[in-house]
Amino acid sequence: MDRWILLPLIGAALIILVSGFVLVLPDDEKEIEESGLQTFASDDEVIRFLKAHASHDKTPDHATGAAPDAPLAPTAPPAESAGAADYSSTNVQVAGVDEADIVKNDGTYLYLLRDGEVVIVRAVPADEAAVVGRASVDGRPQALFLEGDRLVVFTEEVQDDLVTPEGSVAPVPVHRTVTSAQIWSVQDREDPHLIENITITGSYEEARLIDGEVWLMTVEYPRAPDYPLPEAGGVRPPIYTPPVPQQYYAFHTLASFPVAGGSEASAVSFLLGEGGTMYVSEKNLYLAYPDRPTGESVIHRFALTPRGAAYAATGMVNGTVKDQFSMDEAGDTLRVATTAFQNNSTSGVYLLDDQMEVRGALEGIAPGEQIYASRFMGDRLYLVTFKQIDPLFVIDLSGTKPVVLGALKIPGYSEYLHPCGDHCLIGVGRETSVNEWGGTVTRGLKVALFDVGNVSAPTVLDTAIIGTMTTQSPALDDHKAFFFDEKRGVLVLPVYDHGQNYPVSSSPWNGAYVFAVSEEDGIDHTGTIAHESSWDGRVERTVRFDETLATISDLSVVLTSLPDCIRTGEVVIGESPAAPPVQTDGVPPPPEISL
Repeated sequence: MDRWILLPLIGAALIILVSGFVLVLPDDEKEIEESGLQTFASDDEVIRFLKAHASHDKTPDHATGAAPDAPLAPTAPPAESAGAADYSSTNVQVAGVDEADIVKNDGTYLYLLRDGEVVIVRAVPADEAAVVGRASVDGRPQALFLEGDRLVVFTEEVQDDLVTPEGSVAPVPVHRTVTSAQIWSVQDREDPHLIENITITGSYEEARLIDGEVWLMTVEYPRAPDYPLPEAGGVRPPIYTPPVPQQYYAFHTLASFPVAGGSEASAVSFLLGEGGTMYVSEKNLYLAYPDRPTGESVIHRFALTPRGAAYAATGMVNGTVKDQFSMDEAGDTLRVATTAFQNNSTSGVYLLDDQMEVRGALEGIAPGEQIYASRFMGDRLYLVTFKQIDPLFVIDLSGTKPVVLGALKIPGYSEYLHPCGDHCLIGVGRETSVNEWGGTVTRGLKVALFDVGNVSAPTVLDTAIIGTMTTQSPALDDHKAFFFDEKRGVLVLPVYDHGQNYPVSSSPWNGAYVFAVSEEDGIDHTGTIAHESSWDGRVERTVRFDETLATISDLSVVLTSLPDCIRTGEVVIGESPAAPPVQTDGVPPPPEISL
């Protein structure tokens, strides 16, 4: 049985036992009203609210999860041969806030998500690397967490049902997505064991792990005529909506539970605007989404407490938030970078207090351009905008109002920025040029090393260009695909290239490029790691075990040594269901690189 405690947002609580579930209901409506939240006394009241407002016409979803076995007490991993003394972890935005990913590791084993299963690979020592365990999971795997001998696997599954709408005599089919958080014991890695399953209606949005507590966000769009309402473990969570009217509404359900399992979980649902960008610090969760009629962004703050999530405040800023790196928390201040697209686009930076009131702003940055990448570091914001060239702005955030300290303009653009030492930034994006008609032409992948030590005059120390416009990297869209070991100065960029004639008569190149990066020596290409030439064989993640790199695709794990990138092992983890590529000229060569 799923076990749930539905916690209040604010104030004291009244505990009621209902059919084996524990509901904790707020008993002080006045405090909730003072917070600005609208509460709902019944399901009918929620449905009347939805009918009174324009609801988004998206196909609703539904799904279920398998019944779990009885929970087991968390235990330490079994004693075995020593793994790596030093190993990498997921590339996350905030230290202490883990982000769910498709790969996790514990210094000896890799835990990988594939279609319909979790694969466990022993990666240390490299010459004994092998698949040691597999576990089938219901639904479509989305991401996972690992802590000790517990693995939390998030999946989505669709369930079909028949519902008879009000005023109708005939049932209509309803399709609904449910997200499952499956907690597995991997104490015996050859035989992983499901111990608990937590189900929440809605599609998987994001998840974080903070001090042993999992925070999961799902989203679901209500649609006539049935207006399905949120459920968590088969129980209706409290539903609230803040005082910001929306053209379209979506249920954003936020749940939390211990990663070890075996304890109660909490859930609460909010009727908010559609879409959203989530940023999470160690103490708050922020959700930003566009308010399309006004061109502003609505930002909600939720406090993460030991008793669950608590709505805290709502604010608005001009423009659109690009991604999670466009937000950052410093003390009680939220810093936000946006691009406003009305008329001639411009970008802005805003400082909001804990009540989400704007206390300082810098607007009118880079007219005609838009934000491509942001990185907050201490009292600085490094901001990349782009139209035909790549301005890198250095913005000071130490005062009550943001101030531009300096800027650098070069061809191309960065889509991800990563710190490198005390005075440098690594940018990953694309090289560009201007054609004879004044248009922008996209070239190969670009890795740039910026020196921002002199804030008034940032410079480019070095660049590397890989391939052509057909050369791609998942790191452009997903920061977790980017690997940088600052201690060793090792950067690994996954790369794939389908060629000019894709998909008619080409063979893809899949692999990774390894660089040595330092402020003193710039960027040096030290090796290229090739994977199988398959449509499903592109490298998605890199993990380091001591002086061994593991580059991981959906089909295999390739192990290479540092610093020479000599292959020391390979593990096949699956076969491609896709038709093999057409080999026109044998195995394709890696894309060329210029330094």
